[in-house]
Amino acid sequence: MKYLITVEYDGSKYFGLQKLNDKKTIQGELEHVLSKIDEKPVQVKAASRTDRGVHALNQKCHFTLEKPITPYRLRYYLNRSTDNGIFIKDCKVIEDDNFHARFSAKSKTYIYKINTGEYSAINNDYLYNYNQSLKIKKLRQIAKYFIGQHNYKAFVTGKHRTYDSIIEKIKILQKRSIIYIEIKGLAFYTYMVRNIVSIMILYSENKISKKDIIDMIENQKKILEYSPAPACGLYLKEIEY
Repeated sequence: MKYLITVEYDGSKYFGLQKLNDKKTIQGELEHVLSKIDEKPVQVKAASRTDRGVHALNQKCHFTLEKPITPYRLRYYLNRSTDNGIFIKDCKVIEDDNFHARFSAKSKTYIYKINTGEYSAINNDYLYNYNQSLKIKKLRQIAKYFIGQHNYKAFVTGKHRTYDSIIEKIKILQKRSIIYIEIKGLAFYTYMVRNIVSIMILYSENKISKKDIIDMIENQKKILEYSPAPACGLYLKEIEY
């Protein structure tokens, strides 16, 4: 029987989503519990592979169990058996044999949180402690150039078969000292959201021009070396099917 679960997790407590032999990961923790239920190895497939330190509000994962169990009991058992950094919000049976948590997704939405106020030690693992003002008008001005269908190679770390994707929208809000950058798109590659946020911040700081960013998008080449925005500020918000 195939199941789909919605998972919330605190990325600061794990070495990312993908299973690692000697590290604590989301996939590893889930597979450990599920394999006990099925009394055989169970493989979990996630909608989006989040890096170390990245959080999820609504990650989606699918897997198959040979032993029948109701979604209610399965959700209860998973929440009881995993640690407090993982919470299963929903569990349901999937009738479609061709469904895949990753490849069936129609869009993914991420949120990036930036603290422009006083340094917060308590929240240091849950937002980017930028701790200085950002020109939100400039962030909105440059955000529109990332929207649409593009090759995002200049904003992706590592080698991939393709760098093409579609960003449907970028929404930027500020509540008190926290800036929220919400990005919705078809697919995101390694560090892509964090790199885009980093470039937007550099533009706000007048360290890169609009022309440079347009050139990076059109020619798929980096104009300058830069680091991705910290993982702690990134949240996987939603997966749509």
